[in-house]
Amino acid sequence: MEILPHFWISDVNKNLDFLKNKKITLIIFLSKNNKFIKHYNDEQIRIPIDNLDNHDDKNNIVYQHLFDVVDCIHENINKNKNILLIGHENDEQILDVFILAYFIKYGKTNLEYAIYFLKSKKKFCLMPVFYYEGCLLKYYKQIKSLRN
Repeated sequence: MEILPHFWISDVNKNLDFLKNKKITLIIFLSKNNKFIKHYNDEQIRIPIDNLDNHDDKNNIVYQHLFDVVDCIHENINKNKNILLIGHENDEQILDVFILAYFIKYGKTNLEYAIYFLKSKKKFCLMPVFYYEGCLLKYYKQIKSLRN
């Protein structure tokens, strides 16, 4: 699914044809159980977010990576490079938190509008409970303080 121009998401590894057709130049995996796409020579980054079962620990790990991943996505979009962000098939919300963080920082929006925009692109998100709310609120407060 294309979230923004040059910014794609998926909860599964895409096939080589998809990557070539969309001219994906950066793949970011938010999973430990990924199968890196062999025979694809462009950049691939793995963020081992799903190594923990405890939600508090997971929130801390996600928060630690939000700034770097969001900045990496933005830098590549500014270079007109196509990015694919791949989440974990058992944790679709992991994609949501990174998308929301991107909208908050680079869309220069508040959390409420970022959620509205995400729901306009991705019908089923943040359901049934948003497990990363604490992490995202902490991120939002940090970004908001940097704007002032």
